[in-house]
Amino acid sequence: MGNHSLEDLAGRLRAKTAIDPLPDLLAANSVWNLSQTLQHCAQTIGYSVTGYPKLKPRPYRATVGALAKRIFLRSGAMRHPLGAEIEGAPPLDPGLAVAEAVTLLSDAVRRFSSFQANHAPHPAYGTCTHQEYAALHAMHLVEHLPGLVTS
Repeated sequence: MGNHSLEDLAGRLRAKTAIDPLPDLLAANSVWNLSQTLQHCAQTIGYSVTGYPKLKPRPYRATVGALAKRIFLRSGAMRHPLGAEIEGAPPLDPGLAVAEAVTLLSDAVRRFSSFQANHAPHPAYGTCTHQEYAALHAMHLVEHLPGLVTS
């Protein structure tokens, strides 16, 4: 993943979409369009502040989820099904303009970055510090949008 911060990635996204309204950023195996992908990433960043709609059972978060989190943080990269929606989240709008989705993501990053309280538990990973969430969110963006760092 490299040493990309969440704010850096959001800035790259704004810069690239200012030049080209539909830049080639998506992973080759993406199942969503760019707008839906940005909406999904905005949802997960936002829910880390406000609370996710549904959590996996506590034993899962304490075992499988905690192990996955440790592996991702150690390796600096994340692998997950790119079409996995956040359980209980509103559906992604395939017709939402990319510019609006960029704004949603930028706003979510801004709220996350200035958040000072304890974060809501992740549905799979459980409790995360601000630094862990920042790294996980950045990895999540890079997995969905590798063109942010390769183009």
